Amino acid sequence: MTQAEIEQAVESIWTLFRETDRRLDQRIAETDRRFEATEREIQALSAQTRAAENLFIGKWGRLLEALVRPGVAELFRVRGIDVNRTLERIRARQGGEEMEIDLLLVNGDALVVVEVKSTLKGEDVRKLLKDLETFLKFFPEYRGYRRFGAVAALAIDESADRYAYRHGLFVLTMGREGLVTLRNDDAFQPQDFAIGP
Repeated sequence: MTQAEIEQAVESIWTLFRETDRRLDQRIAETDRRFEATEREIQALSAQTRAAENLFIGKWGRLLEALVRPGVAELFRVRGIDVNRTLERIRARQGGEEMEIDLLLVNGDALVVVEVKSTLKGEDVRKLLKDLETFLKFFPEYRGYRRFGAVAALAIDESADRYAYRHGLFVLTMGREGLVTLRNDDAFQPQDFAIGP
């Protein structure tokens, strides 16, 4: 093989390498475009899923609140807290923060803040305890009222009900006939959060 033939073979090999690199770059660019399009589709589907989930949770929460609301006032009357007014889904903002109360039961000198959940978890109890501590920051018009707390749920995760009970909260669940029932025994002493622990 002559020097010219060798140089021509080497040039052919380099041409093949360049063509392979060009084709590889095209395929990488095409793959990147497909990946980006797929990622946009995934993000759009995720947003739609979150919106549907929020709609479902919101409707489910309202249904649970509607199931709890009718019988709950009588349960507290029996326990000496004669509530006569029920406020649903009240919100207040203060200093860039917001508090939402699922149900607020009120009479002339006492109130019960009720957190309604499909499944009660320990973190829900902790949130309600925190809300009861900061309640007057958001609702100062209730200063001077005795302040109690309650959790209501269809199901209870682990020992969240015992945790709520130990912290002086009423625990409500749905009974067999779809009526709300109070799970606290007669020995239970509710915590008045207006006077502290």
